[in-house]
Amino acid sequence: MYDISYKYMPHVSKKKLEEKYVRDLFWEIISVFERAGRRGELKQVLAQLLTSTEKVMLAKRLAVINMLVQNIPIHDIAESLSMSPSTIDIMSLKFETENYSYIVESGLNKMDIGDVIRMIQTVGGVMPPRSGGKGRWKFLDDTLRKERIASRIKKLKEKKKNYRSKN
Repeated sequence: MYDISYKYMPHVSKKKLEEKYVRDLFWEIISVFERAGRRGELKQVLAQLLTSTEKVMLAKRLAVINMLVQNIPIHDIAESLSMSPSTIDIMSLKFETENYSYIVESGLNKMDIGDVIRMIQTVGGVMPPRSGGKGRWKFLDDTLRKERIASRIKKLKEKKKNYRSKN
């Protein structure tokens, strides 16, 4: 049997550290994040520290929490994010017991993760959303309008650059 966990999951050493050292290391990580955040360098620190698999894993966890806040059914979350329904179920239980309250209060309301989730659910804005009822196309209209505007701005900048280089 082929073990995919090593290839696709973050590798955790089987050698265990004493709990005291794990706790100390965790608080040091938090300190590094706080210092980097105050200097405006958190994005760079995380980009250097996390592997692509860890970035996906954390992004999916935040997306699940955001979707739970929106009362999206577990099956829809699992399908949208290509995750196991049992994983979503476990996270849902933690969500219901307020284990994610700090994340919801401090981060998700300020993030554009909802837009990313809608893009995932609609295959990049090509398909209609799976749920939403009346007004479910509004975000698609807004998305297409924003893309057209961005495209026009890009073309205008290119024309301006070409004009300047000729003169």
